[in-house]
Amino acid sequence: MLRGNNTIPVLAALLVSIGMWAQEGAPSGSPWNVTLQGGAGYVAPTFDWRDEMMSTYVYPVSGIAVGYQTTEKDSPYAALFGYPNFGVGLGWEGFSTLRYNGISRLGDIFNLYGFAERTLLRRDWFSLDFVFDLGAGFNRTFYDPERNPLNRNFGSRLVIYVCGGLDFRVPLTEHLEAGISARFNHYSSGRLAYPNAGLNNPAASLSLRYRTAKPPKRRPAGAFPDPPSRFFCELYAGAGIHRCAIEWSVTGTTRPWAIISFGGSANFRYRPHLSTGLSVDMYAETPAFLGQLEEYERTLYGNDQVDAYGPYRGFSAGAGVIQHLHYGNFSAFATVGAYLYRHNGLHDQRGKLYQRIGLKYLLPGSTGLFVAMDCKAHGFSRAAMMELTLGIRL
Repeated sequence: MLRGNNTIPVLAALLVSIGMWAQEGAPSGSPWNVTLQGGAGYVAPTFDWRDEMMSTYVYPVSGIAVGYQTTEKDSPYAALFGYPNFGVGLGWEGFSTLRYNGISRLGDIFNLYGFAERTLLRRDWFSLDFVFDLGAGFNRTFYDPERNPLNRNFGSRLVIYVCGGLDFRVPLTEHLEAGISARFNHYSSGRLAYPNAGLNNPAASLSLRYRTAKPPKRRPAGAFPDPPSRFFCELYAGAGIHRCAIEWSVTGTTRPWAIISFGGSANFRYRPHLSTGLSVDMYAETPAFLGQLEEYERTLYGNDQVDAYGPYRGFSAGAGVIQHLHYGNFSAFATVGAYLYRHNGLHDQRGKLYQRIGLKYLLPGSTGLFVAMDCKAHGFSRAAMMELTLGIRL
């Protein structure tokens, strides 16, 4: 079972590999489809206090999704990706059914998300699809030091929802398909709130999909996009919000701290939808944050350790490898890097690795300007911040 500390590398691996898979068909006629699903999820023993929160571990799930099946008439990138199915969905996770002594400490979560789906294998009598969901969840019950102190999984009503899975579908009629789905869900606030252990859990469901047109058996010839410039560079600047775990350990509360981010990358685009490069990422913390952090760490570790560590610095820099997955003006990206310089606290100094995974949008007619949002993590183990950036592609 994957823990929260494995979520970033798993998503990064999917990001690299998804663009390489092949597909055999693309639908003709009207491209719309609707899917209903229902099943059950399982809360695995991934946190120490689980058995104090619940005595049952299986909960119900359901949802509805509306999709648009791309064809050769859409973006030429659709052919490169094997004509994926894009759409939006609404889901429900019935965590409130998990009770301990008749009390529910977790609340139901309602998800609103976008999804991307592509067929890995299609035959006359079945299809196997990979599905990736990304969106937000509304959490009805969260941590409260007096009324709900055991719910350290969620510190806020709004959480980030990420999901990957496989669908096995069998056609029942020309327009109707039955399916069996396996999912792995991740919920986190990305350090926008604290505490934030999140949840990582599998789910399985049955589904019915109505298609307005049946996919053909073979893939029509599609026009691939013209290869863009093989080499490109990016420069960016932005800011993120961080909640300090050390602050919560000392005071039982946290406040949002701003962290400035800036950097760039040099990339080689070896296929129109895939590029790999080297990145440099730099961060600046405010003097107020560093002063409070030093005070908290003196409380936790003592003056001798803090004095031996030396002055806290508000600047850090690292270098890494960045992978892009391009679709028109959109691109998903993942960075795995190592700090070359960092001196901002005993706690965070224990790890050298950092990761960033997010989405970019190249503004039309802007001669390279883009906006991006990503989640930064440390050591494949914990979210560090959510950040928004503005950059330029050269």
